Amino acid sequence: MEIRLRDRTPVLIRLLNQDDKEELKIGFEKLSTKSKYRRFFVPISSLSNSQLKHLTEIDNKNHLALCAYIVGQDGMFGIGVARYFRVEDEPKTAEFALTIIDEYQSQGLGTELLNLLIQCARKNGIRKFIGYMLAENSSMLKILKHLGAQIRREDGPIQRVDLILSS
Repeated sequence: MEIRLRDRTPVLIRLLNQDDKEELKIGFEKLSTKSKYRRFFVPISSLSNSQLKHLTEIDNKNHLALCAYIVGQDGMFGIGVARYFRVEDEPKTAEFALTIIDEYQSQGLGTELLNLLIQCARKNGIRKFIGYMLAENSSMLKILKHLGAQIRREDGPIQRVDLILSS
């Protein structure tokens, strides 16, 4: 599917697959230190081969990921990923995560990816998303509050997000 960012840049969104390992690695390297920390809560400079395997070799039911690409004259390059992992002992609940390369943040892509991820999750029987994020990630918390998420403080600067996926 194709969408447009606020600045009218066309973006292709599709299911992520195992062939996306290299693009995921390149995209991760484009993230700022701050964005990497916001996503993983620890300083991390690169993704290991086992992390890349875990993030790309998925079944699209219990673990699903959507990737956003810009198609340019030099080919396609990834700018964002939204994913969920079904919680093992709660089959109707999934933990979600969203990462957008810094220069494409605040362009509406996170909202688009999250809404599409919710649609995919509903089709796969998921009724609730949970997530963890830093309190400083105010733009993401604002999007989630707009969607009706309940947000509460966990340990230190970490916020827990609960979002019921209404049908």
